[in-house]
Amino acid sequence: MLKIDLTAPQGGQFELVASDLDLDPEVFSKIQVNLEVKQSDDTLRVIIGVQSDALLECDRTLKEFVKPIRNTHELLLLRHGQEPDADVTTEQIELEPRQRVLDLTSIARDALILAIPVRKVAPEAEELQIQTIFGAPAEESDHRWSALLAMREE
Repeated sequence: MLKIDLTAPQGGQFELVASDLDLDPEVFSKIQVNLEVKQSDDTLRVIIGVQSDALLECDRTLKEFVKPIRNTHELLLLRHGQEPDADVTTEQIELEPRQRVLDLTSIARDALILAIPVRKVAPEAEELQIQTIFGAPAEESDHRWSALLAMREE
């Protein structure tokens, strides 16, 4: 679990295991979390930086490979009763009146999961040619395509 003490908030670097963030230890390893805390008069700004090695399956070769991933997430912690600022795009969380600890586990986990790329391609598969034409070419083509074929040949 990853918690911040609100009575004396301070940042730091933490090394976690996947189970600390309810993640699969087969997929995530070498998890590091960097917390940066900036306090002003009425708000507390928390910047969470996460990085890890992730075991991914290549979309092109279906072979597993390890890729370092990283992400950051920023929060504004507001006092109880303080109105969120509509002009601020940063996530704003209103604290309870007597809240002393804030659990950042789910936020760090979500930031790490969102760092997984949508297109998972192993470095050695980047240059592989991808087959885009399948089957034997048709002997007879539809005459309606002749104008487009002529444009392609130009």
